[in-house]
Amino acid sequence: MAVGKDTLRRFIFEGEDILGSIVRLDDVWDALRTADNYPSQIEPLVGEAAAAAALLGRSLKFDGRLTFQVQGSEHLRLLVMQTDNKLNLRGIARYGDKLPEYFTELVEGGLLTITIESDGLGGKAERYQSVVPLSEKTLGDCLGVYYRQSVQLPTVLLLDASNQRAAGLMLQAMPERKPGSGRWKQLVEELKGMDVLRMSGLDDNALLSALFPEDDIRLFTPEPVAFRCDCSDQRIENMLRMFGVDELSSLASDPGPVEIRCEFCNKGYEVSGERMGKLIAEISPSASGPLH
Repeated sequence: MAVGKDTLRRFIFEGEDILGSIVRLDDVWDALRTADNYPSQIEPLVGEAAAAAALLGRSLKFDGRLTFQVQGSEHLRLLVMQTDNKLNLRGIARYGDKLPEYFTELVEGGLLTITIESDGLGGKAERYQSVVPLSEKTLGDCLGVYYRQSVQLPTVLLLDASNQRAAGLMLQAMPERKPGSGRWKQLVEELKGMDVLRMSGLDDNALLSALFPEDDIRLFTPEPVAFRCDCSDQRIENMLRMFGVDELSSLASDPGPVEIRCEFCNKGYEVSGERMGKLIAEISPSASGPLH
């Protein structure tokens, strides 16, 4: 069987109340990593974050989005990955000039924030946020802490990325699992040291048979994952409205349109001088039309 590209596939261990998911990002990962020229210390972590966001985003049961944010220090200053309930991903990273090689040094003293927002269609929009320290040796282990502390679900995540693919495997023990069942601990031990990127080259049946040959596993239908940014002229203007009058006036002081580039997808937008003047007028009643 062919290996699925840009797909997430869930599976369940029959009789054990243990769930899992496999994600492979190929074209999606290529679009994310080529939106910026990430250095070698940062690019794999962006790929891991993309795979993690897809795995976490699959749990959304409503129209909304999940934002995965790593707030680091002077090295990795910010990494944001966002997915909606249809597994449309986008993301960015901001970093310093001098970058260490190891994850723990890149994020030293940093925080991992998971924010879940509903669109609130037909009702009130809701927002939930959890913050945990980036105190583990890998991003996957930090996410395991998030699930234990904020969701109360024992969870294992294996994440990796090359310049060709970002991949991830997640296992979760459901609250309903049988008391005293030792299979969860066995699975955790069996997954230690697994090369998730290499294993992702197998098709799903072969991969799961190789990893868990003694288990009865049921696979669900593969789900597509896409790179999609929801930037638009309207969103760019909404962003500009958040600036102060002085800052907008400075942007509009040069002749010609103001060029704005989306941080997520690198798409360029032009805002005319006339439109800039109207935006300034909106946020400052004393402003009077376009600047010349």
